[in-house]
Amino acid sequence: SSYISGVEIKTRLGTDVSTGGGGRSGHDKLLDLRAERHADAARADPTDFDAHYSWALVLQEQAERAEQSGMDPNRRDAILIDACAKYAKARDLRANSISTLYNWGIALGDRARLKGDAGDAVEARAMWRQACEKYRAAVECDASRTQSTQALNNWGLALQQMATLERDPGARERRLLAAVGRFREAIRRDPGFHRAVYNLGTIMYALSERARGHGGRDTRGGGRSEHADGASNHPPEDSNAGAHTENASSSSVEVAPTTADELQTAAAMYICCAQASGARAVYASSLRLVRHTLPLPALFAGTLTTAPPGLGVATAHSWRRRWFVLDHEALWTGESWPADVRGGPGGSRDGGAGGGLDAFGAIGAWNRVSTLPSWGDDSHSTNLDDDDADDRERREERRARRRRRTQAADVTLVEGADGGSPWGVHVKTSDVACAQPCEEASLPAGRAFVVGMADGSSHYFVCDDVAAREGWVDALTLVQ
Repeated sequence: SSYISGVEIKTRLGTDVSTGGGGRSGHDKLLDLRAERHADAARADPTDFDAHYSWALVLQEQAERAEQSGMDPNRRDAILIDACAKYAKARDLRANSISTLYNWGIALGDRARLKGDAGDAVEARAMWRQACEKYRAAVECDASRTQSTQALNNWGLALQQMATLERDPGARERRLLAAVGRFREAIRRDPGFHRAVYNLGTIMYALSERARGHGGRDTRGGGRSEHADGASNHPPEDSNAGAHTENASSSSVEVAPTTADELQTAAAMYICCAQASGARAVYASSLRLVRHTLPLPALFAGTLTTAPPGLGVATAHSWRRRWFVLDHEALWTGESWPADVRGGPGGSRDGGAGGGLDAFGAIGAWNRVSTLPSWGDDSHSTNLDDDDADDRERREERRARRRRRTQAADVTLVEGADGGSPWGVHVKTSDVACAQPCEEASLPAGRAFVVGMADGSSHYFVCDDVAAREGWVDALTLVQ
């Protein structure tokens, strides 16, 4: 099977979930007693928030247990309607209760599934839309940005469900990209939240399958339907007002690569990180499906424009394109450009050091490399050559190839450079404090992000497009 599905959080905030099958058990009777007690408290004091909220939680759990026992869907829907009414009352009494809004969204999502199972797509879409509104409200109430990652995750899954109900391909892709934004924001707030990491991978995989069937994603209209009649690309349930990464626009995180191969590689990166932080059978099986697309042994790789390390001020002409690689230990400049990468040898768009040897510096610091092998002396040996000590012909061929790369490298004297040596970076991920998008007018053209180091220093990188930037920020965030 080539199907990868998402993982939703069904656990309600503020209650323990005890499940069981079969008929009415002792726990079912206990729930009846608790519901009666909360109902009595609510009638005695209609302004008692805890009574209404707790009553809604009990009703929602009763609906879940009714589903397990095979109760008639209409009866389950009636229980959920009652629970939603109690959440509405609780919200009126405490408008900024994140748990009320979040649990209300789950109840509406359960109703949407019932409508969908019954074949009522119109009602299902309406219920999912309401669920999205509740999750959005929960996120907006989280001023500290620490209590809404679960709401962002379920919001993304609700948008994913809405995408399946869209007939128009452009509208379907718009929903999926909106879901990308919600999952991405969740992992930016809590990188250890492996459910959202995995779910972001599933969205990338879904987009890759779609792109493969259509020869790539059409980004000319940003996923907009041709029949939108001037409507906004981002309806209220899609928008993420108040829930976006600082220093970046709310729509900047709602992006994905355009080609099927790039999308599948992104899916593999996210699923791999999810498996590393929260091993589950579903993660492992999904990873087996896409692992071959990773730039192994690395996790992420691509072209970045950056300035030489160690410069006090990076002047405009000092920025160069380099091939960067990220694994679980370090971010480093690749030793050479992959042959098929645009911007490498013969394809550099900036006339800079794109085609030369990208050496790397000392581990754990941004350093200039000043100790490269003397390629003019064939007697000089490196550890790489020692690996093929018995094969002189291959050793000589490797030396010649490196010599050509070095000769082709742009070693233009950069202000402050020590003799114009090629340079690169090698930084331990443990030394990275944060990575985030940025908008800085003094940087070269492109989409920039900044990497903050534990020692208080920072370094800027520029990508060719927004999708690449968001991918690098995600990767650096997840490997910390």
